[in-house]
Amino acid sequence: MRIKKIELCNFGSYAGVCEFDLQANKKGNIVLIGGKNGAGKTTLFSGIKLCLYGNKAAGFENINAHYRKEVKKYINDVSRFDISSKCYVKLDMLFSNGQEDDDYVMTRVWKNNSNTLDDFEELIVKKNGILLNSEELADFDNYVMNIIPPELFDLFFFDGEQIADYFLGGNGNERVKNAFMILCGYDTFDIMQKNFKRLVFGKKVTGGYDINYIEVKQQVEQAEKEYDDSIIELKNIKAEIDYASGEIKDLDKKYKLSGGVTYDEWNEKLLQIKEEERIREEKNLQLKKMANEVVPYIIVKELLEKLSVQLLKEHDKQQHELLQESLKSILPGVMHKVCSRLNWQDNIELTDLIIEEINNEMELEEVSEVPDIIGLSGEEYIVVQNAIVRYMAMDKECVIAAEREVKDSIERTQKLRQEIESCNVEGAHEYLQNKTKLVEKINELNQKMQDCIEKIQIYKTALEEKKIILKREEKKFDEVSKNISITELSEKSVAFLDVLQNRLYSNEIKKVEEFFMKKIKELARKNNFIDSIMIDTNFNVHIYKNITFDTKRVCNRIKKLGVESYWAEYGTVHCQGLLTSANVKDLNEFVSFYDMKNEKISILQEIEKSRLSKGEKQVFIMALYWSFMKLNKQEVPFVIDTPFARIDTEHRANITKRFFMDLSGQVFIFSTNEEIVGENYEKMKNRIQAEFLLENSDNLQTIVYANEYFGG
Repeated sequence: MRIKKIELCNFGSYAGVCEFDLQANKKGNIVLIGGKNGAGKTTLFSGIKLCLYGNKAAGFENINAHYRKEVKKYINDVSRFDISSKCYVKLDMLFSNGQEDDDYVMTRVWKNNSNTLDDFEELIVKKNGILLNSEELADFDNYVMNIIPPELFDLFFFDGEQIADYFLGGNGNERVKNAFMILCGYDTFDIMQKNFKRLVFGKKVTGGYDINYIEVKQQVEQAEKEYDDSIIELKNIKAEIDYASGEIKDLDKKYKLSGGVTYDEWNEKLLQIKEEERIREEKNLQLKKMANEVVPYIIVKELLEKLSVQLLKEHDKQQHELLQESLKSILPGVMHKVCSRLNWQDNIELTDLIIEEINNEMELEEVSEVPDIIGLSGEEYIVVQNAIVRYMAMDKECVIAAEREVKDSIERTQKLRQEIESCNVEGAHEYLQNKTKLVEKINELNQKMQDCIEKIQIYKTALEEKKIILKREEKKFDEVSKNISITELSEKSVAFLDVLQNRLYSNEIKKVEEFFMKKIKELARKNNFIDSIMIDTNFNVHIYKNITFDTKRVCNRIKKLGVESYWAEYGTVHCQGLLTSANVKDLNEFVSFYDMKNEKISILQEIEKSRLSKGEKQVFIMALYWSFMKLNKQEVPFVIDTPFARIDTEHRANITKRFFMDLSGQVFIFSTNEEIVGENYEKMKNRIQAEFLLENSDNLQTIVYANEYFGG
């Protein structure tokens, strides 16, 4: 919802037609309207409320004589006696429908000459230029009521001088509750509870199934909480591991920049030294083996060569002899066949001659002269010859190479040790100590993470089991509920809604409390103005401050009043703080713990809001108001009149900078010449969408100056 234009006609001090065109080219969200007291700011403020809500804005359920009397106060004096004149307030507004904006022009007219209540007021609404019928008009009225319910008028139409009464006045807790319920969308629960309670007239036996169901449901909720908490715990542990790992990286980087080597690099060099030692050990074993196996053969290398030659000759001799025998056995037959084919006579002499020539050609005569010394068979020859070749290849160069590798390894080891010693810069011990601590921490966290994972699995299993039981109890409850009267069901529904509401409330209330503490520190001049806030189940707002207590006096006070009376007088937060400080279970243990001691302890102590100064009270209200507005899910205009009532200079600067700049949506600020001026005006200047200056004419009528402001 966003207001484009405001038009007043004969309303209050606005004689004739007065316009506030907010469609400036500026992109800000603040509409600043300045005027001295009596210039017409409050009248404009009231006009917007009346236009939007009519009789409900004035606190009336319908248009009655009292409402007409109230409205007639706003009819301009100049036109009051002119029965033909009109008095109206018109608002041109944009409403988002999700995709695009709808333009609504809403005009509420009051007739000075009306004789009846029915025709005294007329509401005219156009949507995108088309007039709404009576049915559509009723729907639009409900729509506006849903956006800003009448119960929250005082929140969205913020009067700086009166807002404190909203939260701190009589029935302030009920107003806080209503605001909270409506803004969170929980007001339906109240309506349901009221309707259910209206139906409750008695209590009948249900076999206890309803109680069992609620108990089991609560157990399931508890199991879900334990499971969810363990998941969060796991995430936190992982975050801690990531953080510690990051610290290790930063530590390594910093140490390396100082000339040192990182823990990992240090370990790497030590591993390299161990590897070199392993290599040397391996080479030494190799040298030892060479000494036992190879060296003897190196010594008789020449003999091995001669042996190899002799073996080769004997082998060749054997081959030649085999060949000669083969020729003698084969050749006569071959010659016989050849002679037969050529029709020759067998010639033994020719055969002998051929054999002789072959022997000459193959130098068999020389081979035949080789003496048989070794006398190995063919297979034995191959084995021995291969062994000779292998051992002859292992000459002294192999030994020299192995010795050289041992020497090189020693040199590399020495170099690595020198590198380690040279890297042992100042701070190395501290670095290694810190690195070790971080590594140990990560190891502990990893173990903790593993334990957490196991715990999650246990919680998950327990949750699944409880859900099965809940389903069973739910079925029983449903079966019994069929026979329960409306009154009985209503009573149980009320109890169930109480449980559900409390669960829902606690999360949202916590958000309000956390946001309040954040904003009170931003707005307040004193950092320790308020140290804690709590909104109880009855929606009473409690504020606390850390106060130092003498333990001896506290003990004397407890003994004098008694435990119960002391608890009642000082409150749960204070007493619980005492127990926490001493790590004891009750106040009697606290007395036993501190009775003989005289120490100072700081405990949260509730402070009465009435003891706050006017300025502190206003800052407190601003922060609380801000916190509740954060619950609103819709973008709606905020109308703030006299924002700096009772606010001193320093607090004004903080509110201008922190409060107004953070509010979303459109913000109307009605300011006197002592509020949004000077430095405060300059701070919000870039956020101003439009500005107006209101002044009184000689006849006390309001004059509107667009694009002007104090000092402009």
